[in-house]
Amino acid sequence: MFLSNFLLYTVNIYQRARSDREIISNARLILETINKSVAQANEVYFPSSKFNDDAGQLSLITQLGAQTEHTTAYLDFWVDNGRVWTKAEGASSAPLSAATVRISRLNFERILQGLNRDAVKIVIQVDSVSKFPSSITLNSTMAVRGNY
Repeated sequence: MFLSNFLLYTVNIYQRARSDREIISNARLILETINKSVAQANEVYFPSSKFNDDAGQLSLITQLGAQTEHTTAYLDFWVDNGRVWTKAEGASSAPLSAATVRISRLNFERILQGLNRDAVKIVIQVDSVSKFPSSITLNSTMAVRGNY
């Protein structure tokens, strides 16, 4: 009896640690990907960006990935059905988050710095969908390259 309880306890600790690692790695990957894209962007595309909302959307105008006949391209990030998605102009949508986690908050805030420079504050909350409840919230602020 003691041995079976010990094994069950050990398995539960392992699964809880695995769940924690999964939400942390997903949150960091998403935040790093969005930060890098914002830093490389020329500007934020405001008509399709959705700020100050837990199901936000960020649209960027960037030179990366622009087709040969264009000088810029659009790049979008949004949350849908608990997953973060990205879409580059001319490409299909792709998930940034794993199906084993749930994104309960993806909030973008526009920060207007001095001399009309834009920055974006990003807040993301990632929750575990396993039987072990776990959550992490990360935030970051990144300046848009095209504005300095």
